[in-house]
Amino acid sequence: MFDMTDVKATVRVVVTSLAALAFWMAGAGIATAHTALSGSDPAEGASLAASPTAITLSFSEDINPTFVNVVLSSADGRSWISGDPRVDGPRVVTEVRPDLPTSGVYTVGYRVVSADGHPVSGSYTFTISGVPGEAPPASVSASPTPSITAAPSAEAPADPGTELKTIALAVAGATFVGVVAFWVLSKRRRHTRASRTAGPSQPGG
Repeated sequence: MFDMTDVKATVRVVVTSLAALAFWMAGAGIATAHTALSGSDPAEGASLAASPTAITLSFSEDINPTFVNVVLSSADGRSWISGDPRVDGPRVVTEVRPDLPTSGVYTVGYRVVSADGHPVSGSYTFTISGVPGEAPPASVSASPTPSITAAPSAEAPADPGTELKTIALAVAGATFVGVVAFWVLSKRRRHTRASRTAGPSQPGG
């Protein structure tokens, strides 16, 4: 038969251990949060007096230079990117064509993969000369530029890391709680058996 004192003590230890484990896993979840865009130049919604020479995107983690795609398009769908993006840790810099019209609304689109495998994509707009919605003059560019939906050079890898981390944390947590509960219960049992074996002291005859 189990001593109720042993059972109550074990329950208290298990509850305390679970609370500590939950706190630890919450912290681990924050530490493994996905990469996000932390800043850009031009900024989202900015109104510029002149055309930018480059698009700079800053992310919260380092970026894998193999999987980077940045586009700059005008209202008529033309692309105004010049060359391939340059990656420097968490920063991605993409040159802009020098013949970019100095008026209109432009859209920056990006798709990147962080160094630890998390894909990040998004888009935003900015305006040049504060003229919202004005399309660039047709005479600026003699011929349309290639489509901004050019085929990517490689497919971004799937990211099994987050699922594996979750499973590993769950297994480690369950093992930890089980070991603590077993240790406490075993210690209590040994103490109870020792007390019963010793028995009450006999008065002297």
